Amino acid sequence: MTSLQLDKAIGTASEELATLEHEQADMTHKGTTAGEQLSARNAEYDHAAEQLQDLHTKLDAAREGAPSVAARVADLTHSADQLKVASEAATTATRTASERDERTAQASAAAQARGFATLHAAEQALLDDDALNTIEEEIRQWSHQRAAHIAVLDKPELVQAAAQPPTDLEAAVALRDTAAERHTQAVAAATASRTRHDNLTSLTTELGTRIQRLEPLQDTYDTVHHLQDLIHGTSPSNRDRMELEAYVLTARLEQVVAAANTRLLRTSDHRYTLAHSDHRASRGARSGLGLKITDSWTGRDRDTDTLSGGESFFASLSLALGLADVVTHEAGGRALDTLFIDEGFGTLDEDTLHHVLDVLDSLRAHDRTVGLISHVPELRRRITNRLHVRKSASGSTLALVTESAE
Repeated sequence: MTSLQLDKAIGTASEELATLEHEQADMTHKGTTAGEQLSARNAEYDHAAEQLQDLHTKLDAAREGAPSVAARVADLTHSADQLKVASEAATTATRTASERDERTAQASAAAQARGFATLHAAEQALLDDDALNTIEEEIRQWSHQRAAHIAVLDKPELVQAAAQPPTDLEAAVALRDTAAERHTQAVAAATASRTRHDNLTSLTTELGTRIQRLEPLQDTYDTVHHLQDLIHGTSPSNRDRMELEAYVLTARLEQVVAAANTRLLRTSDHRYTLAHSDHRASRGARSGLGLKITDSWTGRDRDTDTLSGGESFFASLSLALGLADVVTHEAGGRALDTLFIDEGFGTLDEDTLHHVLDVLDSLRAHDRTVGLISHVPELRRRITNRLHVRKSASGSTLALVTESAE
């Protein structure tokens, strides 16, 4: 390094040293000033701490046991308000006492003016509001009644009656008692009537309810009863008074009549034929299974009651044979092989008897056994095999009689 550069570097270092010394002096001065300020601040802090301690002491004294200054202020405010209210109440009490003394003096004067010795006596005679209202109501009622009575007494008829001589009081009392007794009886009768009316109303309501419940049953009963009357032929709707059983049997009877007519025409020499009749019977008798006889000689229908004994016999026989034919047909062709006829032949004339026997012979020709119970002599000639019954004192005996044996 050259001397020039060295001098330059020394000069620069000297300037920097001077600058640093200046800064050091400045910092030393600032340190001294800061120390002084710190001492002043410490003194101020100590003074503030003493003031704070004094303030805490004063606050503790001001709180007087309150948790906080605000609470103490609130207590003091409340106490001030109470003192204000008490002051106002005292003022009001003083004024009220003065007014009371004045009113008491006035009341005593008024009581003495009304005849009371003392105010206490007037107070004892004083009534409450309810009693006063009751008395006032009684006075109003009395006033109304008085006005009504005056209006009644002012009627011309009562004025005229008052001018009449005095009446018999005892008789009037007796009449009044009689009227009162009649009134009591009338009231009792009215009460009994009202009770009966209430009972009847209740029963009517109950009856209506039960009728409503019975109406469906009544409708069902009416329907069943109507069907029963129709079945038994007693219903007005059944104009022929024909029972259901008879109605069902009518078709079978017509079959029997048709089968019976094949024999009846033969036995009656083609004079009579049977016919079913559903005309209504007389005197309320059942209808539907009636029979009538058609007489081809007269061309008119006749009742079966007009037939003679013999005609009735062969008509009945024809019906029996017709019934047998229908039963045979309904039984699937199973024949009724045996037929017994008891008496009736004695009512037939000779020609009719021959016709009947011819019909019976035709039955035997078709493998049917016909048994005749009779004592007509003509039958002995036509019947080959007979059983003869003989009566004696010792009893009846039965004997087989054949044509060869006879």
